Amino acid sequence: MIRAVLVDDEPPARRKLRHLLASEADVSIVGEAGSGAAAVELLNRVQPDLAFLDVQLPDCSGFDVVEALASRDKTQVVFVTAHEDYALKAFEVSAVDYLLKPVEPSRFTQSLQRIRRTLEAPGSKQIASRLDDLVAALRSDSAYVRRLLIQENDRSLFVEVSRIDWLEAARNYVCIHCGGRTHILRASLESVAAKLDPAKFRRINRSEIVNLDRIAEVRTWFHGDQKVTLKTGKELNWSRRYRGASLTELERA
Repeated sequence: MIRAVLVDDEPPARRKLRHLLASEADVSIVGEAGSGAAAVELLNRVQPDLAFLDVQLPDCSGFDVVEALASRDKTQVVFVTAHEDYALKAFEVSAVDYLLKPVEPSRFTQSLQRIRRTLEAPGSKQIASRLDDLVAALRSDSAYVRRLLIQENDRSLFVEVSRIDWLEAARNYVCIHCGGRTHILRASLESVAAKLDPAKFRRINRSEIVNLDRIAEVRTWFHGDQKVTLKTGKELNWSRRYRGASLTELERA
């Protein structure tokens, strides 16, 4: 019997996985979690054969969960994601698998077949080593997203990161400024910054990130700070505390 755990902060997503697993006689669900912290506790305690792990959790990422496990020798991980930007090629060349939301039944069946073969194969590469390789690949530059998913009222839309002028923190939200439009994302500035390529986006003060391609002018300001003018005409303050690169280095950004 394959002992499985479901990790997703959305109850409907876990419900769908339960429905898909209901017809699999050799799989038993032994626990569920809706956050990263709960997932780490559950996985360390139960040590299941298989975990369906959402990539984006409210308190951390699924990759953070994997890195926090006391032992990664026993559990196969199937990452579940709504975004194609998470270096899916890295998933495909590893022994672990991924499912793209909304999960298609045929793709789910294919993933389970792959897991069964992996669990039955003698002398296969150690699970912990495969997970380490995968997390390392997803932490590389290829993991930076090309677009952000924004929920606005009753619709979802994607914003290409190349179109972003600048981002600013607003309590529990991030305001994403694109030309004349502003999109609101419920997230911390730190979590959004982790998704963006640092070669293209730079944090310039405590609450703002700028797209370096959108900078038109930089002027010396007071107390070692600089004033940044974007191509839209918007002016931002570049604090000396966050100015790690010279203007010459920015030519290559």
